[in-house]
Parts: sequence; structure tokens; C-alpha cells
Amino acid sequence: MPKRREIEGPAPGHHIFMLLVLAMLASCGGGGGNDVSPATPNPPPAPGTFTVSGTVSGLTGTGLVLQNNGGDALAISSNGAFTFATALADGASHDVTVKTQPSGPAQTCIVTGGAGIVAGANVTGVSVACSTSTARFSYVENFTSNDI
Repeated sequence: MPKRREIEGPAPGHHIFMLLVLAMLASCGGGGGNDVSPATPNPPPAPGTFTVSGTVSGLTGTGLVLQNNGGDALAISSNGAFTFATALADGASHDVTVKTQPSGPAQTCIVTGGAGIVAGANVTGVSVACSTSTARFSYVENFTSNDI
């Protein structure tokens, strides 16, 4: 009859090794380093600075670009709220204008409430109203000379 062999337990250092491996895995966090947090549209302004924002209405075209103080360009793709990325200091001036009018269909957008001075609070009253351009000419046939 063959001799029966007893199963031996793990080597004495095996438990310590396994604990170290588990501790290292737990401290790793499981991240591969490629995780990207979702970006926020604009970070909160620094203390003592204020944002310039407003609303766009009537936009049906594409390519509308607003700017503040001749820079800080902001592409607008739909109706609704917008906020410029660059915050301004209290007492600074702001001047929101249309840098590029929308096309496809051609539209004209007009800014109201876009110029002023930051007075210790976020500027929220800028309004941009867009309307579709209409034909400027009408042709009428001249019945007596048979031309246009």
C-alpha cells in the first residue's frame, strides 16, 4: 500500500508575503493613471473677481462667436445661458460684442446690456437676440417694356 503523504501548510514566511502583496494592491487605488475627470465648463472665479454672463435667443444658424473686451472669444452653438471664461475684477469694464455673426442660415445677432462696469457682483444681464435675415430686394416685372 502506498504511503500517505500529509499536506503541509504554507511556509512560515508565506503569510507575511501575502499580507504585503495585499497591502500594496490596496494602496494602489486601482487606477491606471489614465482616468480623466469630467471637465467643468468654467472654474469658479478667483476671490474678488466676477463673471460676465447672459442668454442667447433666436439662434438657428451656426458659427456665432461673442467676445468680451475685444478678446475672450466664446463660441455659441445654441440658445440659452453663456458665461465668459475670464473673470473680471470689481470696477473693471466689460463690453460684450458679436465677433462673428451666424450663418447657415444667415442671421444678425444684437447684444443689449453688454457694456458696463463690474459692481461687486457677477454680471448676468447680457442679452443676445438673433434674427434670420430677410431678402432685401424684390423684383417686379415691367409689363410695358417686358424687362425686369
